[in-house]
Amino acid sequence: MCQDWFSVGGQLLDLTGFYIIAWEWYHQLKRDHDKRMGELKKAYDQQAAEIDGIKYVDPDNDKDNWRIFQPLFLAEWRWRRLMFIIGAACFTLGIIGQVLGSWPNLIAKCG
Repeated sequence: MCQDWFSVGGQLLDLTGFYIIAWEWYHQLKRDHDKRMGELKKAYDQQAAEIDGIKYVDPDNDKDNWRIFQPLFLAEWRWRRLMFIIGAACFTLGIIGQVLGSWPNLIAKCG
């Protein structure tokens, strides 16, 4: 195998790892945005109910549903952790491939 291909493979692994991690970052950024917007809407609804003299009932009260949501959250968290680890591993292997592809006289050059 030509040494130059280690650099090409390393760059492809770097890109793959970066995009997997970037996808995870974007997903978390979107989740944080949606969570904050939900908190603001809840605060608005609560204040509007208090102004109108109505008792506010929290629609997101999960005290009875935690048994349902906890396994779902943990399954999603395991998946996201796996994706992050795969992305970081691809990125690390990509760097190693680029170093091997650039190391002088390691393997015969192509051509």
